[in-house]
Amino acid sequence: MTPLLWAIAAGVAAGVAYTLSPLTIIVLALLYPLWKWASAGLDDTERRWLMAVFFVAIALRLTAIAGLFLSADSTIPYANFFGDEEFFKRRTTWMRNLAIGIPISPADYFYTFDETGKTSYLLVLTYLQALVDLAPYGVHVLNALLYLAATVILFKLVRPALGGLAAIGGAAILLFLPSLFIWSISALKEPLYFFVVSLNLAAGIAIFRSPRWTHRVLAAVALVAGGYVLQSIREGGLALTLVGVIGGGALAFLVQRPRVLAAAIVVVPLAAALAFTRPAVQQRALSMVQEAAYKHWGHLHTSGWTYKLLDDRLYPDRQTIETMTPGESGRFVVRAIYSYLTVPLPWQIESRAALAFLPEQMIWYVLIALVPVGAIAGLRREPLLVSLLLTHGAAISLIVALSGGNVGTLIRHRGLSMPYFAWLAAFGAVTIATFILESPAVSRASSPSNKAGLACPS
Repeated sequence: MTPLLWAIAAGVAAGVAYTLSPLTIIVLALLYPLWKWASAGLDDTERRWLMAVFFVAIALRLTAIAGLFLSADSTIPYANFFGDEEFFKRRTTWMRNLAIGIPISPADYFYTFDETGKTSYLLVLTYLQALVDLAPYGVHVLNALLYLAATVILFKLVRPALGGLAAIGGAAILLFLPSLFIWSISALKEPLYFFVVSLNLAAGIAIFRSPRWTHRVLAAVALVAGGYVLQSIREGGLALTLVGVIGGGALAFLVQRPRVLAAAIVVVPLAAALAFTRPAVQQRALSMVQEAAYKHWGHLHTSGWTYKLLDDRLYPDRQTIETMTPGESGRFVVRAIYSYLTVPLPWQIESRAALAFLPEQMIWYVLIALVPVGAIAGLRREPLLVSLLLTHGAAISLIVALSGGNVGTLIRHRGLSMPYFAWLAAFGAVTIATFILESPAVSRASSPSNKAGLACPS
């Protein structure tokens, strides 16, 4: 075929594909500029490694979405990876139809404006589908792009601070950890949430790092706006943003001043203990714990595999949560944090479906064990970025831990902390590997004079 015929064939193929799914073609067109930005400033070796990670991640996601399309039952409008996706696809279809004047049934109208599950993610999907027509599979491709773009944003923040190896390692964790991979191609709101989180983290760093005060003001405005967007996507987003940035800034300030840090280690616990002697503070803290306990109780009474955090006397009747004592509240918080880190324990697995998750659970244990190593080493190297990663990750982890109760939901929501912890875990692995390779024993063993000794140890 001549170049002209190839061009005509490509144009026809692109036109057919655009007709079938305009959103998919638009998203695919945005991948090239995203790649160019991701690879800018890298040396040849880093660029090759990132290219391999980048394109394998794209290929696997597009293959999975294509498989979903091809496996769809002809008796249903479209297929889904998760049952919850049906809620978003149907509801945004009804909202779009109303917006463009297509009538819907009274029952659909009722569910369209139901407060249950209300989130700004619905508006995003509705506006997009009003522009490009219904896209039950294009939404999956869009979310894959949002997730990939968020990973690239964080990669660009982490690489100058922690090095190329840790940055590529962290990106690989986020892109290929099975549970994160699955919801990165879902029609759920997590990819959009992750994308806004990455922008907020970039704005937080700009507040402390920008050389001009005008840029810092603009970054602060962007951060607050991003916090409200997060809040509209998922409850607690604004609090997470403010706590993460203020706490991260404070931690970075202390880490760079050892004497002040030592004083804070003594003063802060004493001040907290003194504050808790006041009845008003005790009541406020107890009410916050009770609110989390109510959410846990609700999760425990959902279908699926659940786990307990409260004392047994509090489960028969939800109203008894109001009678929680300080001791019961403390045990609830401790159990919540422990369960967040360990559930599901390998010996608790009883079904084949849960057994399939066991390899990832082992990876989770390794990653969470590496986080403290990466955090300690990272605080010495780049206090601000690591502090922001730590405080954001700790805040979202605590929120998820205290409200959890369903194992499947915990696994899905635990992924919300990985955009922060993945980079620390990767840097922890790099730190350990560097320490081992630079140890005197390894250095002597790898020296030319000791090669014979390695072959024939005495």
